[in-house]
Amino acid sequence: MKLGTLDLANRYILAPMQNVTTAPYRRFCRKFQEIGLVSVPMLYTKRIAKNPKFLEHKLYKIEEERPISIQLIGSDLDAFRKSIDYLESYNFDILDINAGCPSRRAIRAKEGGYLMKDLRRLNELLRIVVKKSSKPVSLKIRTGFEKPMNIEEVSTLINDSGISLLTIHARTVKSNFINGTLDLDTVKRLKERLRIPLVGNGDITTPVSAKQFIDYTKVDAFMIGRETMGNPEIFRQIHEYLTNGKFVAFKNNLELIKNYINIYEEIIDTLLSEISNPYVNDEFKFKELKRNSIWLMKGFRNSTKIRTQLSKTKSLLQLKASLKEIFD
Repeated sequence: MKLGTLDLANRYILAPMQNVTTAPYRRFCRKFQEIGLVSVPMLYTKRIAKNPKFLEHKLYKIEEERPISIQLIGSDLDAFRKSIDYLESYNFDILDINAGCPSRRAIRAKEGGYLMKDLRRLNELLRIVVKKSSKPVSLKIRTGFEKPMNIEEVSTLINDSGISLLTIHARTVKSNFINGTLDLDTVKRLKERLRIPLVGNGDITTPVSAKQFIDYTKVDAFMIGRETMGNPEIFRQIHEYLTNGKFVAFKNNLELIKNYINIYEEIIDTLLSEISNPYVNDEFKFKELKRNSIWLMKGFRNSTKIRTQLSKTKSLLQLKASLKEIFD
């Protein structure tokens, strides 16, 4: 499908999540269903400007994952310019700007979600990024800072900014991820005024909720983040429901979890096959397998006890021993 300047296989997008959507994780989710677009978790522009060498690890083999976006967060205009210069050597598809992060760190630094209440700064930032970047630019926002946005003001800013794509999480910044605070009305009204595609995000946890979100707001695509943690087949389930009307319920069992972990380990091994530092590789593999093993126990009986057991492991050997005990 055509999404702005992007030609994607479908309207499914994996959200960027800090310490979650790493390279192995993005490849893992794509094993079960073709996903139109994935994203590198947000990168701090001040850190890039100060020491860009860390990008080598974050963006290792990124060209193999296209279509893929890179998300930046910051408010310092010079740091943005330098970050874009450094990123020009990488082969990716879209540069995404985070203006929705609700973390205290972001708000204190007057970046991320803070920009929802400083539209002048956001407008200035977007104009510089669009002019500087050779890649199409997208923006991620929320429905407002403390209360719903002024639709006319924000839609005019977006339409005149030159960006190619907008993603909106259907909550205010102050609502964070609180249940019951989803605001689909603001998403719907914004969609009606935009001249560029709109991606919807927020509480899409089942095939039914995905259809309800799309039907009500008329967004062009949707983004899922937290629900993939423990259910890597959520996109496949949604695809089956939207295209064939078939509802596939999420059911977890040890055999399925064991298969997931084996697949994840194969992905890590393949990704690291050209890196010749065994210690670094083992540390990376341990961290990736540990947190994903914990997430994958979601919905399984005795999951709290099992997750606690896995969280106490201190090495790859300990983790594998614990998993063997669980599966046996």
